[in-house]
Amino acid sequence: MRMQLKLTSKERLVLYGLARYPGFSDIDLASNIGVDRSTIFKSKRKFRDWKLIKLLNVPSGEAVGAEILTSVFVKYNPTAPYEVRKESDFHNRWISYPNCVSHTATDTDSVSTFYSRSLTDFRVNFDPIIDEYYRNDFVEDIHYYHYPFQVSGYSSDAALAVDGLFDLERADLPSGMIPPRPALTEDSRLTEKDKLTLYAFVKYPMLSDLELSRRTGISRPTISGKRTKFFQSGLLTREAYIDWQKICCELMSFYHVPIRHGHDREDLAKVYQAFRRVGAPLFTYMQPGEIFGAFLSTGYPELKSRLDQELRNLSSQGLITERPMVVIMPLNEIKSTKIDYAPMVADMLGIGREI
Repeated sequence: MRMQLKLTSKERLVLYGLARYPGFSDIDLASNIGVDRSTIFKSKRKFRDWKLIKLLNVPSGEAVGAEILTSVFVKYNPTAPYEVRKESDFHNRWISYPNCVSHTATDTDSVSTFYSRSLTDFRVNFDPIIDEYYRNDFVEDIHYYHYPFQVSGYSSDAALAVDGLFDLERADLPSGMIPPRPALTEDSRLTEKDKLTLYAFVKYPMLSDLELSRRTGISRPTISGKRTKFFQSGLLTREAYIDWQKICCELMSFYHVPIRHGHDREDLAKVYQAFRRVGAPLFTYMQPGEIFGAFLSTGYPELKSRLDQELRNLSSQGLITERPMVVIMPLNEIKSTKIDYAPMVADMLGIGREI
C-alpha cells in the first residue's frame, strides 16, 4: 500500500490555493489564501518533488471541434484483471487512442472519457476496440453515456475536494458550473496559428510565453495575445490535477445518474447538489436528463450512509426512478491512470508537427 503524505496546515492551504486559483502568480495566491510567498514557494517545491499536483490547460469542446464527451464505464470479468488486460494490443490501442483524454482502472472496473467530433466518429473509432475486449472475454458489462458539449454544463471541483477532505471551511469556494457553449461561428474559427498555439498551451501548460515562442516559431507577443484570448473566451481553462492516492482519502467514486422525465432546471440542480453532499466532489458534467461525475470519500461506511440517504431523499421526491451507476474504486487498488488532452488536440486540430 502506498504511504500517504502528511501535509501541514499551511501546506493544505497552499494545495487549496493552487486548486482554487490555478492561474495565479505567487503574489496573487498569497493575497487570496493568507499565506506568505515563502511558504507558497517551499510548498510548491515539495509538491513537485512528491508529484502531488500538476496544472493543466483544458480545451473546451468547441475549441477543438468536438461535438460530444463520452464517459465509458466498464465492468471486467474476474479472469481479466489489469495485469492480463495490459498485455493485450487492444488495451494499448484504447489507452493510446488520442481522443481518450482520461482513464482510471482497477482490476475490476474502469472509467474513461473521450472527446469526439460526433457519435459516429466515436463509434467508428472505439467500437472495434471494444469488440476485441468482448472476443477475448474481458468484459462483463459496459455502459456509454454521451454529453453533447453544446447542452452540457461542467464543473471542475478540485478546490472543493481539498476543502472538504481537510475541513478548511473556506469562504471563497467556487460556485456554479461552466455553462454550455455554442459551436464556433465562421468568423471565430481558429486559424492555423491559433491551432498550433492552442496545442502548445495544452501540451506545455507550465512553459513561459518565451519558451513557447521558441518551440512554435510564433512571436512572443502573439503567444501572449492568444493566451489572453483563449482563456478569456473560455476555449481554455486552467485546472489542477491532484494525485489523490497520496493524501488522506481511501475511495474515488464515479457515478452516472438519470433523472426523471419531465424534470426542470430546479430538479436537475437538486440532484446535482445531492451528489456533491455524498463526498468531496472532483468534477461534474450535467445535461438535461442526466449527470456524470466523481467524488472522494474517506471510508466506505460514511460513503454508503451518505449515498443511501441522498438516494432515498431523491427517490421520495420522484426525481430519480432507478438506482444510479456508481463505481467505487479504492485508491490503493487503482492500477492505471491517464489524463492527457494534448494528443486529442493534435488529432482534432490536425497538428502535423511535433513541438
